[in-house]
Amino acid sequence: MDRLKALVHERVGSFSGRNTVPHITLFFADLPLECEARPERDGTAACAVGHKGFLLRYNGITHFPDKRTIFIVPVEKDAIATVRTPIVTALKANDTLREAIRETDHPHLTIAAGLKPAQFERAWECLAPKELRVVEQVTEVVLLRRAMREGERYVHVRSFALE
Repeated sequence: MDRLKALVHERVGSFSGRNTVPHITLFFADLPLECEARPERDGTAACAVGHKGFLLRYNGITHFPDKRTIFIVPVEKDAIATVRTPIVTALKANDTLREAIRETDHPHLTIAAGLKPAQFERAWECLAPKELRVVEQVTEVVLLRRAMREGERYVHVRSFALE
């Protein structure tokens, strides 16, 4: 992933997500940074218990229709949903968090986001011909947070091991 991001950076310059750790987003929580977020951790921990790790295969590079984001496609979307759904359900059961939680049901591994049209064309030119088939073992759910401002980086909050 770092190699692909570096390749895009060489071709197009700066873009959103260039310095983010590779991840698949399960949900967004629109909470103030000063929020203790204990319910998030408790809900995530309780729902991660009992889930088994799984193999995650990636098959190809594509983009969203607006051509602002290029990403890698995971094959096991159902396995991701099996982990995501109970976590989101538990978080939304908390009255304090309910309105702040937004589930994402389009799992993907972002290479570059926020691309302008010319940047997209240059990036796609170098990525589209690449065949990408990767298999990784998923062993944990990681809670990350960052301010939703340009240049902000994710900070590790806590990890939850899958069985």
